[in-house]
This record gives sequence, C-alpha cells and structure tokens, in this order.
Amino acid sequence: MKRVLFLASLLAIVAVSCAKEDAAEIVMENKTTIKVAVDVEPETRTYLEGEKIKWAESGEQLNIIYFADDNSATRRQTATHSDYVIDSEGRIEFTADFTTTDGAKSYTLGAFYPYAKKSTTSSINLVVPQEQTPTADSYDPKSDILVSIEPVVVEGTPESVKFTFARMVAFAKMTLKGIGAGETIQSVTFSSSAKPAGAVEFKVHEAATVENAKWYNNYEDITISRDNWVATGEDVVWMTTVPTVLSDTYFTVTVVTDQYIYTKSVDLTGKTLEFKRGDVAVFAVKDLQRLEKPKAYKLLTDISKLNAGDEILFCIKNTPSQTAKLLSTTADGNALKFTSSVTVSDGLEISAEALPADAAILAVEAGATPGTLALKDANMGYLYGTYDDANWSSKLGFKASLDREAEWNISLSSSYAVKAYAYYTDTAYRYLNNYSGTKFNFAGSQGSYYYYIYYVDGTSSDEGGDEPTVTPLATPVVTASAEGDVVTVSWGAVAGAKDYTVTCGTVTTTVSTTTATFKGVEAGEHKVSVVANPADATLNTASEAGTATVTVEAPMGESKTIEIEFPVEGAVSGNEVGTIYSGDVIISSKGSWRTDKADGRDCIYIGRSTSNDLRIEAQNGKIITKVTLTAPAGYLVDLKAKEYDSFSTQTFASATEAVWTGECKSRIVYTPAGGSHSNIAKIVVEYR
Repeated sequence: MKRVLFLASLLAIVAVSCAKEDAAEIVMENKTTIKVAVDVEPETRTYLEGEKIKWAESGEQLNIIYFADDNSATRRQTATHSDYVIDSEGRIEFTADFTTTDGAKSYTLGAFYPYAKKSTTSSINLVVPQEQTPTADSYDPKSDILVSIEPVVVEGTPESVKFTFARMVAFAKMTLKGIGAGETIQSVTFSSSAKPAGAVEFKVHEAATVENAKWYNNYEDITISRDNWVATGEDVVWMTTVPTVLSDTYFTVTVVTDQYIYTKSVDLTGKTLEFKRGDVAVFAVKDLQRLEKPKAYKLLTDISKLNAGDEILFCIKNTPSQTAKLLSTTADGNALKFTSSVTVSDGLEISAEALPADAAILAVEAGATPGTLALKDANMGYLYGTYDDANWSSKLGFKASLDREAEWNISLSSSYAVKAYAYYTDTAYRYLNNYSGTKFNFAGSQGSYYYYIYYVDGTSSDEGGDEPTVTPLATPVVTASAEGDVVTVSWGAVAGAKDYTVTCGTVTTTVSTTTATFKGVEAGEHKVSVVANPADATLNTASEAGTATVTVEAPMGESKTIEIEFPVEGAVSGNEVGTIYSGDVIISSKGSWRTDKADGRDCIYIGRSTSNDLRIEAQNGKIITKVTLTAPAGYLVDLKAKEYDSFSTQTFASATEAVWTGECKSRIVYTPAGGSHSNIAKIVVEYR
C-alpha cells in the first residue's frame, strides 16, 4: 500500500440520526453522503525514485473519531468501508457509518491511518512495528501512520469535511553492498541503542495534534524480510522508524541468508544519521563481515535429499514454534520420551546449539537390506522397533547391532509429515508413531499425530575403496483414473526398483507392483505421485516423484443453501442461545449475543478462551459441503473449526470471512482460536 503525497481524496460518510418520543427512545437511521477531501501536509512530500506514493486499490481503511458539540467525553469511532473507489487522478472516495446526536449544533472530527479499533479514543497509540515486510522499492504499508493535523469542526449535520493528514513515521532507504549474489536473504535486522521502533501517541480531537504527539522509542531492533528475496550484491532495504537521531553512537546491521551471516557495526562518532518525520534517510552499508552460519537442522521437504551420511532429528512441528519437541533417547516404558521444548525458526530450522541434552541425534546409514535406512545415535546405538505377538506389546528403543528391526523405510506426505516403518519379522512391520502428542512409540498405525524430519546434509563416513557411482532411478511415468471414489494409479516398471512409494493426496502406500488403488477418496482434484525405491542403495537412490492429477467427481445430489443473517427472530441476550435453525441441517450456538447494539451489530459473540461454540450439524443423511461465516463490518473472525468426520481442525485467524469446504456427514464445531473474540453476523451453509 503506497500513498499519494500530493493527494486530494474524497471520503463519504453515512449519517445515522436519532429521534425521541415521550414514551421511549426510537433510533431512526437516515443515511446521507458527506464528501471529505483528504490532503497530506506539504512538508511530507516524499518521492520514491521519482514516483509518487499511491493508495492501494483495495485494503485501505481510515478510523474517524468524532463527537457532538463540546461533549468530547462522548466520542464515537467509525471505520471507512472497504468498497472505495480511486479515480484516474488518484483521489479516493470512501464511505463510513456516522451517527448524529439529536439537537447537536456542531461536530468535531479527526482521523488516522491505518485503521485500528481502539478501546479508548481520548489518546490514540499506534505502533511502528519491529517486523516489517517491504517490497523491493517501497516500505511495508502496514508500518505507515497518517494523522489529521487539526480537528475539523462543522456546524450542524456535516455536508462536507476536509482533513489534512501528516505522516508520523520516518523512512529509511538502506543499500547493502557485498551480500553474495544469488544467495537467498532470509532477514535483515537493523539495531541501534536509539531504539528506532516504538509507538506514537496523539489526540485527534485537540488542536496541534502533530506538535503535541508523543513518540516512544521502545525497541532496538527492526527486522525486515521479503518473500523470494534473492541477493544481487547491492540490495535496497526499505523500513519505517519512529523519528529519531543517531549521533555519536553506532548501529548494527545483520543479514541472514541461506548460506551465511553478514554483519557490520557502523561507528557514528562525530556523525549524525537522522530519521526525520515524513522524510527519507538514504544511506549505504558496505564491507559487511561474512560469518559461517551455526549448524542448523532444516525441514526435510524432499525424501530424495535424505541419504547416508546425513544427520536427522524427529520433530513434532513443521511450522515456526517455540514449543516444538523432539524424539529423545530417554525411555518411557516401551516408548521414548519427548525432549524439552526447542524453537523452530521462521526459516524452518532448529539450531544445533540449542538442542536438549537428551535429543536423539541420528546419523543416517544405509540398511543391510537394499532400499532401507538405519538411524544411529552416537551414544545409544541404532533406533529399532519390535513387537511381541504373545504379549501384544511393542517396544521402541536403541540396540548395538544393525538388524532387520533397526532398518527403516521412510516416506513423506505432501505436507512433509513422515511415515517410517520397520519390519520386526520378514513380512510384518509397524510404525514409528507420535503417540497422542506425548511420546514416540512403535505401533500398528501412525495415527493422527504427525511428526517431521529436520536434517543436516552430510557425507558417508564409510571407509574402503572407490565408491561406485550412485545415480537416481528413472522417474516413473504415471497415469491415474477415478471411478466413483476409487482412484487407480498406474506406471511403467522402473529398472533397478525394489518397490514404489505411491501417494494420493495425503495417503501413502508402498507396493511392489506397478499399480495402486485408493478407496474412499474425497471429491475434488488430487495430485498423485510415484517414487521408485532402489533394490541396491549402493548403485541407486530413489527416483524423482512421477506425478499426475486425477479428479474425483462429487456424488450426485441436489445442492441446497441455508442463509441466515442476524438478527433472527427469537434471538435474545444470554449465554444459552440454543437452536437457531432446524431442518436437514441444524445450526445452534452456545454463547452470548450482541443484539441491537448501539454500533449496529446483531450477531453471535464468541469470546476468547470461553466455552462458547457454534455447531453446524448434518441431518437426514445430508452432507455439508461448505460453511461461510461472515463478521460484521469492521470486525474479524478468530475461530477454530473441528470437523468430526475426520477429526481434523482448521483455524481462521483475523479474517473477515471464515470459509470451510469439504464433505461432512456429522458436525462442524467452531470454538475460540484464543487470539481474540469473534462476532458472526451471517451464516451460509451449503449441503446436498
């Protein structure tokens, strides 16, 4: 989101007036259009290499604070709507809800950007973020702050209002010289004791808003990242800061790439670097020191990358997390415990320096049986699994010798979840299993608690003569067809292959034939893949995955839609709402209502960390195929959905719409996701 700095934009506000009768108050809504011109103060004219900063075509919102007459203690706030229009001259026209007060002679208005609903409007506090995601040639739009310079006072119900905005942040355009061309830049961190990140506090309803604003320098670090950021050797980095002056001090720049860490502390003794409000500080940093990156295990996303000589960890998370846990070497009965928590970085890596003492660090070796792998901890020996038929008991542990029980067949799903199994007899095998998210054991099925491999590339330490050349097997040529909910995958035989790992969607199987069948496949388009596994691992590695797509048609049936927009008849305030709709689909809620609120909300309210929920249940043999929950204007949904057919969950965080799709024959239950409360103004259910 870029901004026009010579801008004359139009804002339309919808007014709502209130009339009173002797017996009771009746709220009357009358909508009119108020045009508001928006300018930016001249001293904030900023150019990016000759181009004006512009408004984005969607996603922009202002917050307007206003009150009637001199009653500044009773302030209202309103957000502009999302369906604005930008004309060819760059002017922008919004709409917003505006509530009038009976008998009011004047209104005082102020505004700021970006929109943020505030619990108090006497003083507004907006943050210059520590984490920013700019583009190649402009700053992160979410890090900008615009404030109306003076409150605007209009007599009577306003017909036109004009705001003049001041930009509160400072810009920095930093050029880094010497990063290795072709390396992927993962992050750039700018650090200074002057604390360039923080907040600004202002009062839009009082005179001299900008002059009386207070800046808070709270944080020393600003971290910048971009998607697919490939270094050129002379890389421009944009950021915003609180206005501040760096004088007779220093600042540090740290760049992390996929290969190295670059760093430089710049001495400003006798020098000044000023980040001035509304202006651009342009500077360059060169001669950065290149350092080797600390050893780190990265998420395995391609099974062909896993080879003898590598080093691996089994981890329960494949997303950035400070609560990830690993397979340990400590026994828990016939299972192995989790380690204490580790951090998975934003780059999906685990630092070797932070590993718990009992982490199972497994060196990968070729198993004695071609196509298998052995996993050896330097202190404990080989990871193995065995099963006692007589006592119906499994055991996962470590042993000194390499035998069939210590040989593992490993594959990855499309989401990189690991499936690892070992034969405990010549024909019977069981799985390495993340048991209920509490420990690792050896079990008859993998279950629904998945785990992932993090690995470090290595080379085999086997001694001996010249190693034979190891080449990948040929990629299978794959075809797939569907009949009803049954998918058949076929491919040509690959020379040197022992068997084939076949995946359809999220289901994986290993077969020794050249066909595989998957039953009960959900309707939709699915990717299928086949990997040929080598009969002799000293000659071949697994092939690249041969892929195809197949479409499973939905069962025939008339599609129907239920649409409910609140308020609904019979809805009352309280914590036991009960059934909202009953038929082929039952919609019910346990929670509170926001009914006939002064701000216009009529909706279900689900508070954070409560027992409130919303239930969508299929009846009479019907199948729910889509559920759409829509928040009121200016609000967001922050919910977690659990679909009881597959016991799968999905989180909808900070979204104006939560859309679930699939096939559900039982029920879907929405509960708080934990970050915020949710308001639901409209429910649409599609089923057949």
